[in-house]
Amino acid sequence: MKIINNLYRIDTPLTNAASAPGKPGTSAAGTADGAIRLSELSSQLHQLETRLSKEPGFDAARVDQIKTAIRDGNYRVNADAVADKVIQSIRELSGIKSQSGNA
Repeated sequence: MKIINNLYRIDTPLTNAASAPGKPGTSAAGTADGAIRLSELSSQLHQLETRLSKEPGFDAARVDQIKTAIRDGNYRVNADAVADKVIQSIRELSGIKSQSGNA
């Protein structure tokens, strides 16, 4: 197995005055007045964390219902729905725009 060098070296300083904000390799940097400026990626991660914290976790009652159905042998899998979701996931991961209503 070939080991590829990391883009970020551990012996480089965390802040780099020559780097532009929002570019790979930049990090939070202080300003003359002592304020900290976050990179664009850091800001996006913070927004995502905030949005996800507002989402409900999971429906424990629904999970128990499914567990019971599986245990009792009553759970039925909708193969068409599963296939559609798998195809949709592959399209999203590969960047292909989905056609409305067509698989």
